[in-house]
Amino acid sequence: MEINVAETEQKEITSFFYRILIPRPIAWVSTRSKTGIDNLAPFSFYGGVSANPPIVSLGIGRRAGKLKDTSQNLIDTGECVIHLTSVELSEKVVNTSAELPPEDDEFEIAGLEKIKSTDVKPPRLKDAKVALEGKLYRHLEVGNGPGDMLLVEIIRIHIDNDILDERSRPDPSKLDPLARLGGRQYASLTEAWEIIRPD
Repeated sequence: MEINVAETEQKEITSFFYRILIPRPIAWVSTRSKTGIDNLAPFSFYGGVSANPPIVSLGIGRRAGKLKDTSQNLIDTGECVIHLTSVELSEKVVNTSAELPPEDDEFEIAGLEKIKSTDVKPPRLKDAKVALEGKLYRHLEVGNGPGDMLLVEIIRIHIDNDILDERSRPDPSKLDPLARLGGRQYASLTEAWEIIRPD
């Protein structure tokens, strides 16, 4: 099969793109609005950009041309917390993806406990094994939607001691991360192996 993007309906391209750009980690992002309402939502167009300083990217589409609450809050306040998702919390992750009015607090609706962050105002998720406190580094409008690409500089990392290995490094098998596939499909990390890189 060969697809000419310019000659194919956007809905079809989107469907294929989501199914071949896999597996995707899920950023479970908490923000706080200017009026003090907490928001929590998952996004799978997410990845590392730089390690020095640590910067990650969040790709967030718009809804009917309007910024989603996460984007709006992050642009307005410049702060967020990005949590790594786990298989154990998968149902609650999906529950927080519902389209809700800005005045609704997803933590409360999903029955998730908040804890205070150290350097930013948005709360951390108590049950998350990894939480990254971040500050907005740059905002770019991208695509024909347009959508929003938000670059976030990580300023503090919280890691649960239970997922550390004997060298005090995060062990993916203990984290059991949740990955996003296409459609309604998700995946777990079932096997890992090492490959020696050439010098």
